[in-house]
Amino acid sequence: MMLLNSSLLRNGDNVWERAREGFQLPEVNADIVRRQERLYSARPEVFKRMVDRSRKYLFHIMNEVERRGMPTEIAFLPVVESAFVPTATSPVGAAGLWQFMPATGRHYGLEQTWWYDGRRDVVEATRAALDYLENLYAQFGDWNLALAAYNWGEGNLSRAIARAQAAGLEPTYENIKMPNETRNYAPKLIAVRNILADPDKYGVKLDKFPNKPYFVAVSTGRHMDIDVAAKMAGMSVAEFKELNPAFNLPVYAHKPGRQMLVPVAKADKFDYNLEHWDKPLLSWQVYIPSGDESIASVAERHGMSQSELLAVNKVRSRTLSAGQPVLVAMKGKVDDAAPLEAGDAVIADKPAIAPVMVAVAKTPEPVSQPLAAAKPVAAPSPIMAAAPVLTAQAPSAKAAESPTLIAASNVAAEPPKPATASPMLAAAPAPAAEQTVAVAQAEAAAIKPVVSADVVVKPAAKPVLVAKSEPATPPSTTPPAKPLEARLAAVNPNASQHTVAGGDTLFNISRRYSLTVAELKSINNLSDDTVKLGQVLKVKPSAVKADTTLLAEAVPADAPSAQDEAIVKVSGVRAQATGAVPAEYVVQRGDTVFSIARRFGINHSDIQRWNDARMLAKLQPGQRVRIESQGL
Repeated sequence: MMLLNSSLLRNGDNVWERAREGFQLPEVNADIVRRQERLYSARPEVFKRMVDRSRKYLFHIMNEVERRGMPTEIAFLPVVESAFVPTATSPVGAAGLWQFMPATGRHYGLEQTWWYDGRRDVVEATRAALDYLENLYAQFGDWNLALAAYNWGEGNLSRAIARAQAAGLEPTYENIKMPNETRNYAPKLIAVRNILADPDKYGVKLDKFPNKPYFVAVSTGRHMDIDVAAKMAGMSVAEFKELNPAFNLPVYAHKPGRQMLVPVAKADKFDYNLEHWDKPLLSWQVYIPSGDESIASVAERHGMSQSELLAVNKVRSRTLSAGQPVLVAMKGKVDDAAPLEAGDAVIADKPAIAPVMVAVAKTPEPVSQPLAAAKPVAAPSPIMAAAPVLTAQAPSAKAAESPTLIAASNVAAEPPKPATASPMLAAAPAPAAEQTVAVAQAEAAAIKPVVSADVVVKPAAKPVLVAKSEPATPPSTTPPAKPLEARLAAVNPNASQHTVAGGDTLFNISRRYSLTVAELKSINNLSDDTVKLGQVLKVKPSAVKADTTLLAEAVPADAPSAQDEAIVKVSGVRAQATGAVPAEYVVQRGDTVFSIARRFGINHSDIQRWNDARMLAKLQPGQRVRIESQGL
């Protein structure tokens, strides 16, 4: 298991100060901003509760916003969208911190399956939301207009801009005709920004926010019950779900690239317990009726109450349709359900696949074929795993599919309760209901139970009664796990290679060696995000010939390292990069406005003032960034 670097980052040890340094949005509709300030400050305890909820997620979001050189106000957009409730669901179906609609979420690589909804995945949804906002900024060239498009849809905003221009108006936020919800959208975020910039003025008290990560991502390589995972981390199931709200069912269904989040303070305990766990990890199996059945009969057959079966599967109907999978406990009768075999299986994400259930002659109840014997038919391509890159000329999405503004007072704090087994429709040209069932069948068939490597479980002989018992923990005599600081200290940041171990991902490896994922992939010529056990990765890029160039002369072969003391010629004057800021910098792979500012010890807002904002929003290797000379 790989951990994020927990050392203090830039801008001291307070996230609030770090955020304030990056505030950039110009104020629009000042009268609306003042009104929103009054509304928020009228109930300072409610505002404080919202920002306090953000403390679990904000460090990660801030990292991603700064890495992209975006205004740090963007990190607080979930205050407006969801009040930082990770399970928030709107009446029209938008979900998660960033309130993605289903189609927009899929467009930006957020898979939505029976097991998992990426719109509620804190890490993945943040990535998708920032991708979306970057594309909108590239299209409209203004962050406030990008926010309006995020709320209203880029198609609607484009048509409104065209109407304003046809009327001879400059297409500013104030001049564009918008619905009231969108009209108030950017001003709400600006009001939040203003309160965070000067909380005392508005009667809001903000507690100190340590500039450290709250959670780390871990990849278990195995399926397991959610309550078992929480037990391993020494936390309540409710606390675990606050970090992992994307799992729809009481099972963590593992697949390559999927991770769970645990608090940094509990990561060592989780790691140790996962390694030494000597009990079954799963207590659920999948049942797929071959004909319509009542909830009562299925619950009775598997030793469950009707209310428990309904709650676990988030269904409301009292009848199960043929082919509709449900989770049932491994207790009672097990020969009519698909026991989850031991193994390192992955979840099938193809939208359509033949059901694994077959009718057995002269048998009054449906029986599952062994998963190994199931013979799926050809299926369409898997759901996309990465967000496509949109250009400024990309077709506009439908307004109904844009993330929708949800006022804090109207946000539902409970997970969605779909009427069907799957929230996603397949892409195949079949009736919607059939597609939904097919997807759920494919997912249900693919999951297999995984147990500890030291344990063999025979579910048919002795099912595990998880619903009635607590998962066991290792004995109290177990030696404590190695402290987090010691584990991080064991990493040599100057190493040139890293050998992939169990649980490693590109994301966590890159964090360990102070690289971005893009840099790590570029160094190793990787075409995707997959790494293999034992694979040797380069973690040190080739030395840059020079940090900066403007009338630059070649650095002699015996000169000091380019990263330490690159000698450049700026306007005819020689100067060392240390202690002197050149007049122009050539962008290298992985650079951001913030990383360039840190390199030369200046404020990122100065770089933004000296350069075109549109160019900075999409930095590319080889671009030239102007930096005012100092001390030359």
